[in-house]
Amino acid sequence: MLVLILLALLAAQTELVGGLESGSLLLDLTQLAAGNVTRGTTTCVEQLRALHNAWQQGHSWALKAFDASGSGYHNLMLGNSLWLGNRWTCRALNEQLLQEFTQRQEQLLRQRAPFAHDYRVVYLHANSPWQLALTVKQPPLLHIGLCVPRSCDQPQLEQLLRQSLRHLERLALRPELVYTKQPEATGSYFAGPAFRWLLLLLSASLLLLLLGRSRLAGTSRYVACFDVATNWRRLWQPPAADHTPEIAVINGLRVCSASVLLGVHVVWYQFFSVHHSAQLAAKLTELAYLAGALEVFFVVSGFLTVSNFMRNDALQRSIASDTLGGNVRRFGRQLAQRYLRLAPLQLIVVLLSVLSFGYHREMSVFHLIEPLDELCERHWWRNLLFVQNLYPNKEMCCNWTWSLGCDMQFHIMAMLLLYMHTRYPQLVRRLVLMLLLANVLYTVLLQIVLDVPTTFEALYGIGDWLYTNPLVRMLAYLIGGIYGYAHARGLVEPFVALFPNKLAKCALAGVAVWLASRLQVLQLASPALVGCGFVLLRGAISTATAHLIWCSFRIDGCTRIYLCVAHLVIVLVFSVPLTLFFELPFNRLSNLLLASKIANGKEA
Repeated sequence: MLVLILLALLAAQTELVGGLESGSLLLDLTQLAAGNVTRGTTTCVEQLRALHNAWQQGHSWALKAFDASGSGYHNLMLGNSLWLGNRWTCRALNEQLLQEFTQRQEQLLRQRAPFAHDYRVVYLHANSPWQLALTVKQPPLLHIGLCVPRSCDQPQLEQLLRQSLRHLERLALRPELVYTKQPEATGSYFAGPAFRWLLLLLSASLLLLLLGRSRLAGTSRYVACFDVATNWRRLWQPPAADHTPEIAVINGLRVCSASVLLGVHVVWYQFFSVHHSAQLAAKLTELAYLAGALEVFFVVSGFLTVSNFMRNDALQRSIASDTLGGNVRRFGRQLAQRYLRLAPLQLIVVLLSVLSFGYHREMSVFHLIEPLDELCERHWWRNLLFVQNLYPNKEMCCNWTWSLGCDMQFHIMAMLLLYMHTRYPQLVRRLVLMLLLANVLYTVLLQIVLDVPTTFEALYGIGDWLYTNPLVRMLAYLIGGIYGYAHARGLVEPFVALFPNKLAKCALAGVAVWLASRLQVLQLASPALVGCGFVLLRGAISTATAHLIWCSFRIDGCTRIYLCVAHLVIVLVFSVPLTLFFELPFNRLSNLLLASKIANGKEA
């Protein structure tokens, strides 16, 4: 009896494996054409029959067509979906390739087909009960490369594929055709609005740069803003004595955080785009905690905004003595200056991203999970207004720029509080403390209400509420602002003021250890504990970052390594061209325009 059970299990396993065995979609397609199952006879059908007959007779050109087409249906459970074949082998049907390397078997690659072939990619829904389904993303489409006769246009090829797929009863996939694509560039790519806008913007910038080197630069201050030589010197010259000195540790923190986030996002996009294996999914969950490095940027921004304002005594006295209307105009000029510094560069990034995604949509063999070019055509204005983070992640244009929207909103809030501080300092300090406590309470209660799950894929589903939510992200900015205020006023470090003795520090460490021990088994942790642990971890990262900046003012020479890394990785590779040709000219232009308005107002 035991032997019979074992034989039955082996038979069932063999049947399952046989259902998922490797197969060729091109073979099924040519068999469909050869079996006269299709309605009518077209050039495409006739050439598919000729391809099938040539394959049966062993002609090398037919073997190349089948060799160039993908076959697979293996390892489907954990995400393999790419059976692309080889585009170069398909080209060998139309032209001679590798003549220098095929003298011994020249018939393999030199023999041409009697009719032209093209490389196409077929995208299918698997619809298999054996495919692992994740919440974080839709099941990946099957990517199958086909080398088919050029006479088979897209509508006819898709019609034949649907008929062929209906006859694949032996497969457990139950595949369903989504669409087909010929990965080649077309003229429509250069006719899009993004390409015209980028060409117009680059032409205008080039014209202004040329004018900046002409005689007009000496007669017009506005044209002089685009003088490349002057901007190059300004880019590398040290800060003036009346300006805030460069803080080397901040540059180092930015570089290190950017490098960490870059590594996380490389794995992230690889998992979502082309590599759906369980191994990469496990790696992604391990690296997800490194996304906490994003807190560094908000801490730095809050620290610099508050400390720079509080050290400018002349500006504070002017605000305190000016009228409400005058302060509103001054506030508007400062926001306009910041906006004109960031918006042109973000516009360039959006246009380049749209063109890049549009190019890959046509040329790449991969299916794009996020149609960024389509999203930006509909929602570009959200990025220019810096409100993209207030919308769901699936609707964001250039969704990696959500932090820039958060930072702009935090900057507006910080400037309002700083303006109020010139007249009501006690009230503003209490408001900041209330905002800090309210943010902690809001974050914990939000995770309790959302019943925060303990698995990564379930947590991803509520990412819009936690990850890009400015009300949650405010904690790091507030901590950075508090440290900046204490530094500018010469006060005691905020952490030391809050935990002045060893007993208070030991109590904090005890709470952290207790939370860590309870969170070791996430399945047994309540949403309240998860929320407290989440806030404590983000607060610790933010406080440690602010503490490092604080200490850098008291230790000389310890942060030179950070400055070297910053210049090598970011400044030399990315920042110099963009800053030289876009940010610096428009920043000078905006300052000049705003200064001219102020001068005209005084003259009136």
